[in-house]
Amino acid sequence: MPSTTTQSDPRLLISRAALLHNVAVIRRALPAGTKLCAMIKADGYGHGAYLVADALCNFSFDGGTSKPVVDALAVATIEEAVGLPMVDVPTLVFQPVENGFVGGQRAKIELAIRNGWVLTLCSKSAADDVARIASSIGKRAMVQVMIDTGLARSGVGVSRAAELLEKVGAWPSLRLAGVCTHFATAEETGNSFAGEQLRRFNELTSSYEGKVWRHAANSAGAFFVPGAALDMVRPGIGLYGIDPTIRPCLDRPLRPVMKWIAPLVGVREIPPGTGVGYGHAWHADQTTRIGLVPVGYADGYLRTFSNRGIMMVQGQPCPVVGRVSMDLTTIDLRNVPAATIGDEVTILDNDPLSPASAYKLAQWADTIPYEIFCRIGPRVKRVGIDPVDPPVAHEENFDEFTGTGF
Repeated sequence: MPSTTTQSDPRLLISRAALLHNVAVIRRALPAGTKLCAMIKADGYGHGAYLVADALCNFSFDGGTSKPVVDALAVATIEEAVGLPMVDVPTLVFQPVENGFVGGQRAKIELAIRNGWVLTLCSKSAADDVARIASSIGKRAMVQVMIDTGLARSGVGVSRAAELLEKVGAWPSLRLAGVCTHFATAEETGNSFAGEQLRRFNELTSSYEGKVWRHAANSAGAFFVPGAALDMVRPGIGLYGIDPTIRPCLDRPLRPVMKWIAPLVGVREIPPGTGVGYGHAWHADQTTRIGLVPVGYADGYLRTFSNRGIMMVQGQPCPVVGRVSMDLTTIDLRNVPAATIGDEVTILDNDPLSPASAYKLAQWADTIPYEIFCRIGPRVKRVGIDPVDPPVAHEENFDEFTGTGF
């Protein structure tokens, strides 16, 4: 679907071309033969998991058949796996299995086993539950063991990992597909703790080399932790075009995949001194044309962007004025005197140096682009497109951008 001002609804334009480009950038950083598992949890980091999975596994620019450009997909929950399209690659479910016989958990585990999805185990009790459920339906469950090497989140502790792996191996109804861990500090390039985690992981799993998938690296680990590629990497934010340093980087020319647009639904001129929005948190200092954009904090455009954010109209920055409300946001149109109802407003830009980029929105909200993406609500339609990708920003502008201290 082309980006035009005739579309009446706010929408996220998701570039398949940028997704495939980012896969290629990540692969260039990996040793030959390393597999790539695309993280598409949380609805594809807000981009639309179905759309992203379909683009990575089924899409062809020439309309013909296409091999998947990734080797596996990963989600957080079984429910997320249910929502994916048919694909010819394995699906890994990372939320650890527990309480397999409580409530509706057994039915979900049984569904995952029948579909061949790889379940994550972090305890002997979970291994027993999955094994018994698999035996009861005459299937062999695909599983991976998550080892906590220092993140202190999910995973079996280092001291108990060998015992759990032995337990998994003893069950004929379980098939060990992989062993994995997750880095705590991989994006901090001067921090050596990721290297220590990798050392611990290798000590525990070296005997499985060449037998199952050994994987540890997220986007940052793939780029910054020597030796972390192992058999497979699990890029998330890099796949969607955001550098793991949370700054644009010419060394890793990732292309943001998402562009959030909406039409202007109102334009009016107000006299000096007029208050705008709830609480009149902003007053016009001169005669001003303001525009009305049909997105608000219910859509994920945060209230903290009030009197702080910038949207783009006709290529010009238009500051957010007044408080962002639940469904609507007002912007100052003085930089675009010819703006009219129906003009396209860029709320989140796919140009990494734009004043409306995910990097900038995250800066205003004192958060990270991950959260900006994941907060965009279901009212905003996700639309797959294949636009001409913009050129990488010139270096002279890049230095100015990254000098902000963000």
